[in-house]
Amino acid sequence: MTEQVVFEKLERDPLHERVHRELRSAIIAARFAPGQKLTVRAISAAFGVSTMPVRAAFARLAAEKAVTALANGTISIPLLTRAQFDELIELRMLLEGVATEKAAGLITPEAIEALTRIASGLNEAGQANNADVYLQLNQQFKFTVFQAARAPALEDLIERLWLQIGPFMRHYAADIRGQLDTDQYEAVIAALRRADGRAARAAMETDVAGGAAFLKRTAVFADAAPTPPTGA
Repeated sequence: MTEQVVFEKLERDPLHERVHRELRSAIIAARFAPGQKLTVRAISAAFGVSTMPVRAAFARLAAEKAVTALANGTISIPLLTRAQFDELIELRMLLEGVATEKAAGLITPEAIEALTRIASGLNEAGQANNADVYLQLNQQFKFTVFQAARAPALEDLIERLWLQIGPFMRHYAADIRGQLDTDQYEAVIAALRRADGRAARAAMETDVAGGAAFLKRTAVFADAAPTPPTGA
């Protein structure tokens, strides 16, 4: 798979911090696919910087388990095993559920209106089967909710989970329109609007579970059975 993600050129120091932040955000936002290979040279060219800050950024991302450094110097976006995927989904449901419940008593009317606009955009992107816009807005919706919880440590933990599972969301592209049947955005908004923490948490957990079920049907896992040869 070719490296087609476009970044803004970076001009200010410290470069390694900015490169790390931009790459981290791209991984969380599913701009790279599981198994995709990246090279220091190509990413350096995309940013318009030398290889040194990119190498430093990749080293940090490897420590965060967001990328895997291969023997030939290439960087890979990891594939997950089914067990790893299930564990991450279980943790997502737990932490995102808690964050959404907390947000129900703290979210502002302005944030509710922002979520309403994002949900409308998600529906439009789903109807148009526009994977890039859908994935971007999906992340925006979720983290608008999490930020409303005003729990920075909790939000950081959720972000770390997304860093590992974000690339798997690229598999939603197989049928973005079909995702509309499992999305719970309106239910989340309705519960937040009436400050019903339990209902908001349940809706978010249902949304995560529905997305996970779709991914388990469409994603390619590290422990997938090999495809038998033709005629076998």
